[in-house]
Amino acid sequence: MLLTAEDEIFKQIRDQHFSSVLPFLSKTAKELQTGYDSRHNLKNVSDMKNFVAHKLKGLKQQHKSLTIHIGACEEIMNRTKNKGDFETFLQTEHSILEGSDTKENINYIEERMNRQFNKTQTLRLLCLLSQTQDGISQTYFNSLKAQFLQSEGYEYMLTFFNLKKLGLLFEQEASIVSSKPLGKMAAMATLPKKSSFQAVCRKLNLIPRSSDEIDLRKPTDMSYVFSGAYTPLSCKLIDHVLSKESFTGLEEVTKYLPGECFCNIESKSGHTRLGKRQAPHLEPPSTRVILVYFLGGCTYTEITALRFLGKLKGYSFLIATTSVLNGNKLVELVTENVT
Repeated sequence: MLLTAEDEIFKQIRDQHFSSVLPFLSKTAKELQTGYDSRHNLKNVSDMKNFVAHKLKGLKQQHKSLTIHIGACEEIMNRTKNKGDFETFLQTEHSILEGSDTKENINYIEERMNRQFNKTQTLRLLCLLSQTQDGISQTYFNSLKAQFLQSEGYEYMLTFFNLKKLGLLFEQEASIVSSKPLGKMAAMATLPKKSSFQAVCRKLNLIPRSSDEIDLRKPTDMSYVFSGAYTPLSCKLIDHVLSKESFTGLEEVTKYLPGECFCNIESKSGHTRLGKRQAPHLEPPSTRVILVYFLGGCTYTEITALRFLGKLKGYSFLIATTSVLNGNKLVELVTENVT
């Protein structure tokens, strides 16, 4: 089934937080039932003809679409319910992003390995921990790697190699972690107080101070896409560049990011300035169409956040990408096939 904006229900729910979808579908079902019940109030042949010719067809289409989306929600709920730790997994992700409760997060990852939970999601947590801490301390890295291989098989050594080669999962450098043998508690003390990720989060306010202030049903901030826990870095950078017309003010952020930053702003007169602000020549936001191209791929979460940003500030975003990914797909791409 191809989902497009022609499906009115999908158009309404595709950018909503998942906690808002079921209440919306319930409300739509009640409205649909009210529409069907209106047939009992038909008084003459003309009313019946008008109902059949105009309203009934739309109700049937909506009914079909609603049935599909409710069925999809039930399937998703069954899958997350069977895994048993869906909420714990989300809480651990949020905790890792905040850089808090590191010991508890590692204990949870070890528990997932020992109980042989979904290995792809376990690798995702390891990658997230590595990315947010500038790598995992040597003692913990070796221990976690050994436990994973013992649980899932030593065939996954190639997967760890691939993840390290891509810079997704690696141990901290010797300059960060002492080379002397340390116990687990001592190794935890060697974790950097503020990693590069945390520095970027602080500069761009990627992690709201309190997710309780985010109304997930009527959001006012892009962080709603991650339940108020995190704003996608790429979307925050786009927001800043559109507001400042350059990367000015982001020097303390871009130094932590891979690759070089380049800003080329061209005015209507054809003159070009590199990396400099040229606001007087730019069109007002309400008339601007912004093309965003993701090399290597992006996620539906980033697409949703950009749509929200466009509604919030009056931009019309055209999003192009080499692929649409999520955490599981990314890890599966570099996971060796084990038969």
